Amino acid sequence: MFHFLSQKRLQDRGFSSGQKRRKPNETAMSAMLRTGWQICGLLFLLFAILVSCWIIVSSSETSIFAGNPIQAVVVVTVIAATLMVHWHVSLPQTFRQNSTIALMLSIILIQLLLVKLSEYVAATFAPEGGFRFLVEPYIFAPIVVSLLVGRRHGTFAVVYASLFGGMTVASEESFHFVIFSMICGFVAIYLTNRVRRRSRLVMAGAYSGLACVLLAFTLGQIEWPGFTVGSEAWVMVGKQALSAILVSTLTAVVVSGLLPLIEATFRITTDVSWMEFADLNHPLLKRMTIEAPGTYHHSLVVATLAETAAEAIGASAIKCRVCSYFHDIGKMKKPAYFVENIGDGMNPHDELTPNMSALIVMAHVKDGVDMALKHRLNSEIVDVIREHHGTSLIRFFYHRALKRRDEVQQQFEEGNAHEEDIPVVKKESFRYAGPKPRTRESAIISLADSVESASRSLQKPTPKKINELIDEMFRERLNDGQLDDAALTLADLATIKNSFATTLRSMMHTRIEYPKIEEGDEKGKSRKGTKTKKAKTTRLERSQETKKTVSGEGKKPPATDGPASSEGEKDTGRNPVASASKPS
Repeated sequence: MFHFLSQKRLQDRGFSSGQKRRKPNETAMSAMLRTGWQICGLLFLLFAILVSCWIIVSSSETSIFAGNPIQAVVVVTVIAATLMVHWHVSLPQTFRQNSTIALMLSIILIQLLLVKLSEYVAATFAPEGGFRFLVEPYIFAPIVVSLLVGRRHGTFAVVYASLFGGMTVASEESFHFVIFSMICGFVAIYLTNRVRRRSRLVMAGAYSGLACVLLAFTLGQIEWPGFTVGSEAWVMVGKQALSAILVSTLTAVVVSGLLPLIEATFRITTDVSWMEFADLNHPLLKRMTIEAPGTYHHSLVVATLAETAAEAIGASAIKCRVCSYFHDIGKMKKPAYFVENIGDGMNPHDELTPNMSALIVMAHVKDGVDMALKHRLNSEIVDVIREHHGTSLIRFFYHRALKRRDEVQQQFEEGNAHEEDIPVVKKESFRYAGPKPRTRESAIISLADSVESASRSLQKPTPKKINELIDEMFRERLNDGQLDDAALTLADLATIKNSFATTLRSMMHTRIEYPKIEEGDEKGKSRKGTKTKKAKTTRLERSQETKKTVSGEGKKPPATDGPASSEGEKDTGRNPVASASKPS
């Protein structure tokens, strides 16, 4: 209340515009829902109850747990607990994300529903049999989880969806179901590595169906008719193979269509969506090219550095590229106060105090978050904008403030200033608000941003200078604790260093200096060359004439009527032999 009144008073006096920056809404309740262990436990408990109920309800007389509901509940609870412990030990980073847990468990439940649906379809449209294991959408859960969360999580979906699915079918079919589900699922996971286009996802579905056909031949679900039987057996084989391939392909098509809905529900972004975000025609990026061209070029270079380094350590390269495009959009609020946009003009920081300059520079992070929320950018892009400077120190203005304080201190000692004129310099006033980078991609972008900015100060860059600069920047970030929250190992940092050095060397290589050719000199050289060529031609003709005269080949019989027409006669006048033979 009092804060509102003070802001209103400042606005009435003209000291405030009344506008507020947009901020990500973060409350204690939202934090608990996102990462709380209580919600995690409730999700697994609810999952075990739902799976148990589904197995009991959908079980037939030939199912494994037919007539034994308590046994089904116990087994499902034990397997669900095994999943929880397995996940917590193998992938502790994502185990703390309740949205990821909810996604995984929901997809496994949907897979179990699809198993019974496909069983009903096979019994309805092919009551004679032969299609039972060929029309199952085995690849649904593996593809969805692999695309949204990762391939390692996809293996969890394959194993546990197969185990739970085997409890819903007839006991004599359980073994074959588990084999089909696991092998087809692992094939789908292998084929969906770094899928960036939906067409490749459809192809992965088709190849998974082909693997299902080969497995059916191996296990005897499709019998090879031989060449002595009639055409009806071959038609049946064709129908069975085609049904398996079509079901897998249609499953991939359905997953491709459902991806945007699932991403929006669970706030997860796949590489397919990142490719769509990488369009440089976004309104913010087009505006940056006009209002802050230096920042735009800086962002492109940072994107190249970050993408190459991310590929080297196995992080999300396309995510690094897209987030690098937008990480400095806040500089468009005051582009003239950033060195890449100043050029040869006057530096506005020369007329400001170091504290004011630091406030303006630090404000670009909050302005960037505000603009990103206004344009509804992805939440992971917003996180990178907030984290790409961490809590690092703005060294240039901090050292300028120390220098100015020392100057005023000296003036005070000389009696030319008062003691209260000595400014108080606090290091915290020159640090960004943070938070520090919390993901590998965010840390890579933070390092790429600092290295690219510092590389602009190199005079006559050489490989040695570039390596020393990168080592210095990494050492400062490590000593300052800016990488404490990022899951980067020392081996990852060494790989990122080498990647940055290679990329910068290729960007900052020197070129040979081409000689300048003036127009007058070119014409003079052309004229001189023409004269020289003519002189050489004349000398060559004369030497050939001399050789002919000496050898006698150039003499002709006496001409009795008409003047001589040879070149030699033209050169020497009348032919003396011809003149002597004429009548007097």
